[in-house]
Amino acid sequence: MRSLFLYYKQISSFNIPFSLLIAFLAYINGGSFDVFFFLPLLTIGYLLALYLFEVRYAHQYFFYFNLGHEKLKLIGFTFGVNAAIALTYFLIF
Repeated sequence: MRSLFLYYKQISSFNIPFSLLIAFLAYINGGSFDVFFFLPLLTIGYLLALYLFEVRYAHQYFFYFNLGHEKLKLIGFTFGVNAAIALTYFLIF
């Protein structure tokens, strides 16, 4: 479980700054900050983060595979955590 959160942290190090940038630019142009933060967090920012991780740290997938985690499981886990965070936020607010 700890290794899954390590992967989540590494993906989020790419995803969150990109999503914040899009949210900030949308807020300047009159958009809603929270909608334009969570939407890229689950879509474009997430795909960009996966691509950048693949380009930069592709060799680390061997580490996760040796721990028993397949690539699809890692991607699904990170998307699930982001979706749970976004859903919780939108249900509360």
